[in-house]
Amino acid sequence: PSAHRPTIFPSAPKLVATMFRLRGLSASAATRAKAAAVSASHAPHESRRGMCGLVAAIDDVFSPSQTPWADVPILNDKAVMSRASSVLYHRGPDGMQVSTGVVGCRKRALEARWSMGHTRLAIVDPSNRNADMPFNLKFDTVGKTVHLAANGEIYNHDKLYKSMAAGEDGLDGPWPHDRFSGSDCEVIAHAYARHGGPKAASLLDGMFAFVIFEEDHETGEVKAFAARDPVGIKPLYYVRTL
Repeated sequence: PSAHRPTIFPSAPKLVATMFRLRGLSASAATRAKAAAVSASHAPHESRRGMCGLVAAIDDVFSPSQTPWADVPILNDKAVMSRASSVLYHRGPDGMQVSTGVVGCRKRALEARWSMGHTRLAIVDPSNRNADMPFNLKFDTVGKTVHLAANGEIYNHDKLYKSMAAGEDGLDGPWPHDRFSGSDCEVIAHAYARHGGPKAASLLDGMFAFVIFEEDHETGEVKAFAARDPVGIKPLYYVRTL
């Protein structure tokens, strides 16, 4: 996959959502399988069909016709995001987390509410609760806060992080920020903070779909970025609310 360009989605949707198909099942069969998957949540991993799932939303502070702080329930009420995320629980039965907040600069009318929900299938660093997403990371050396929810497996995460930490990734100086978990997906946030969205996505070798909301500490600028693997093994769906 690393030999191809990843699919990169527009950076201005109010609502970004990823929904993953249950492998080998039709849409109607997937609906029927939901109850069975939940009831089998205590079964060994080998007998379950699972994968992570995520839902993410952010205010539109990107277009001239924006309506600041519109009445969007998934942004107004954390409980709504929790309910939306729980729909995906059968996909990631090893943990569910919801994060919400505000990013941007009020004085420049760039302030935006954001919300993320994630259900985890723990494969890499499975016993570490620090590996639960969404990740909310401050990278002070580059003046960015990055909020990340992701699904997939990054095959080159160790190699990629070590190249950044050693300053062997084509930029001046080593990357000074330590990893706080063994999660392969955490490296997506580090790569994004160091290289920016398109470059970071192109460096990933694996199957993935992810959403990032970024705040610039100095200017208050807000960015939303979403990408998936080039083949679409992990589909990514997005929609803009009316």
